[in-house]
Amino acid sequence: MITKEEAYKKAFELKKQRLSENKRTYETLRSAAYSSNPRLTEIDRELSGIGSLLVLGNAEKFKELREKSQALALEKKVLLAEAGVGELHYDCRLCNDTGYVNGKICSCVKKSASEITAAEFSKDMPLSECRFDNFDLKFYSSSNDKNGNNPKRRMTAIYKTCLEYAMNFDPKTAGNLLFMGSAGLGKTHLSLAIVSAVIEKGYNPIYGSAENLSSAAEKEKFSNQNACFSEDILNCDLLVIDDLGAEFSTPFSKAFLCNT
Repeated sequence: MITKEEAYKKAFELKKQRLSENKRTYETLRSAAYSSNPRLTEIDRELSGIGSLLVLGNAEKFKELREKSQALALEKKVLLAEAGVGELHYDCRLCNDTGYVNGKICSCVKKSASEITAAEFSKDMPLSECRFDNFDLKFYSSSNDKNGNNPKRRMTAIYKTCLEYAMNFDPKTAGNLLFMGSAGLGKTHLSLAIVSAVIEKGYNPIYGSAENLSSAAEKEKFSNQNACFSEDILNCDLLVIDDLGAEFSTPFSKAFLCNT
């Protein structure tokens, strides 16, 4: 399980690492170009001299110096391009790999955090195998059962409800869903499909069986393990509790599940 803070921390670390790598690549190419073409160093020296004259306020030659500066800058750009050196490459042009746009976290960081969260989830559960697009309704009978219920029609309605819940998910407004039924009906598949869709939207869910979650909370309280687990549970965007009712019941697990 990974928290939102951990996912975003890793995303920013990856962003910083990629920027450093791109800068090293750029500087390596640039140094090689300067080593093979002395004219680039000459241009820099001439540009520096022009800059000094402009600072001194040589108004009479301002236009001439500006035009010469522009010509030298263009010559430098052409020579670098011929040597295979363009501008510094940024993976994200919105934030230039700073991770922020106008003081807000860039979409590239949010996407990276989502991918990190999905990768962590996939270590423990078949997230990629349980999606909305591979949920097959053909396994449900289209014939009415003895109670007059149509399994396929009923499951189609449940599927649409889950899909709509996931597509419109907002932790501030989303309600609760309760899946009930015997094993093999698709409860876990649809639960993980919702988790996957929520992750893709940039939110951070927590998923676990009732027994594992209550056990982790119990270890936090009585064994000083799983620090901040309860806080993470309360602060996550979506909590999915699987196999509720199948856990070994204790006074603590009852209290934990009732209060969560």
